[in-house]
Amino acid sequence: MERLFAFIEGICEEYNIDESHGLKHAKDCMNFAEITMDSDCGEEERKLIRYAAALHDCVDKKYAPVEEASRKVREFLITEDWMPDMADALINIINTMSYSFLQATRIDDTNVFPDHGPWQRAYHTVRQADLLCSYRVERCYQYQKRLSPDMTDSECWNRVDSLFNTRVFRYVENMWITTHVACALVPELVLEARRVLDRRAL
Repeated sequence: MERLFAFIEGICEEYNIDESHGLKHAKDCMNFAEITMDSDCGEEERKLIRYAAALHDCVDKKYAPVEEASRKVREFLITEDWMPDMADALINIINTMSYSFLQATRIDDTNVFPDHGPWQRAYHTVRQADLLCSYRVERCYQYQKRLSPDMTDSECWNRVDSLFNTRVFRYVENMWITTHVACALVPELVLEARRVLDRRAL
């Protein structure tokens, strides 16, 4: 994993990816993916899930040209002895899992997910792991500060509070998080998020 983490750090430096989407988040997402992946996943599927969870924000239109960043990730995977079809599967997963991407594909308030064939379970595991990371209030605060560095702390907290109440706290209700294992983690994450939001202190 050392080469993987070094690659992510390099991408973060190259594209000025802040801490909210950097290596710490990559490791957090990997951890949630590890916890929530099904016990009967084969080794190839487990590897795909782990790497996709770690690499997903290396290809993020908020920070980098998607085509260029996708190429860099694919080249890295090939140097790590990934077969081209598996590298392409990972790229397809991380390019179609973001909340903003999926919001744009909804039809009549119904979630519509892309078809990843044999890797559909891996896709949903990584996608939901990333959503579980969204309950980290610190990440949201950091990213809002990046977007609007001139905001006052009070303004930033108000924006964070609004995002949690209109989006994050509704992930289960709105069927973005659906698997039993992932849903079981949400209550504790909500409690911690509400504690931080109430205190307005990180």
